[in-house]
Amino acid sequence: MKDSGMRRVRLSDLQMNLFVRRELDTEHALYLGQLIANGVTMRTPIEVTDCDGILNVVVDGRHRKEGYELAGMNEIDVRVLEFESEVEMIGYAYRANAGGSLPPTPEDTEHTVMLLIDKGESIKRISELLSLPPGMTRIYVKSVKSKSARKQLMKAASAVTDGGLTIAQAAEKHGVDPETLKDHLSGKRRKHKQGVADVQRQLTTAYKSMGSKNAALIRSLLEKLDDGDVTRRQVADIFAHINELQKSASRALEGWRSRFEVKKA
Repeated sequence: MKDSGMRRVRLSDLQMNLFVRRELDTEHALYLGQLIANGVTMRTPIEVTDCDGILNVVVDGRHRKEGYELAGMNEIDVRVLEFESEVEMIGYAYRANAGGSLPPTPEDTEHTVMLLIDKGESIKRISELLSLPPGMTRIYVKSVKSKSARKQLMKAASAVTDGGLTIAQAAEKHGVDPETLKDHLSGKRRKHKQGVADVQRQLTTAYKSMGSKNAALIRSLLEKLDDGDVTRRQVADIFAHINELQKSASRALEGWRSRFEVKKA
């Protein structure tokens, strides 16, 4: 890795990567945004790299970027790094986050291990890249491979139910055991579909609940405004805060969508 110095960039030009973090911690991003808006300088700059013709790919600093955006900033100084390979970049990004104020979660670590497995890296090499004990690395690798096998099984099942393939054809195409696929189709297909329906219902309930809570909060504020207990400026600040929360949630959702698009490939 080579440090190529600082660069002034527009926040809108920063490109987010899919390394290390599985999701954005909105509470942490909001906290950083409040600090920045009140004049606090971040201890370290966001680090970027230029890779595969794409400029300003964020290597370390996803939450700081969100914080700067929430604080209303348009341009910042970033540190530019150069890497010999994408694998080196993934390892550096993980280690940088591991030493930060918001270390990677077990899910984040599993996600990073998956990326390195996809790159053909060995357990020993993954352990070195992420600075993890070999025993812990083996556990993560085993978990990732188990989930990958499950994913292939689901693809094979879909090839039978939606693609018109026979069990033997689907098993061969997706590299799964025919008997395992047969057992899955006979005993678990309905359970899986019901699970998706459950998730949809839970999301609907959660969104309706949040909408009702926001409506009650705003109604209460307007009543307090009529009574003279709050000012128009204070109510406007609440609306602005809700708007920023929605923007942050939307960006987090787009991050998840990006991961979904990668998984489809």
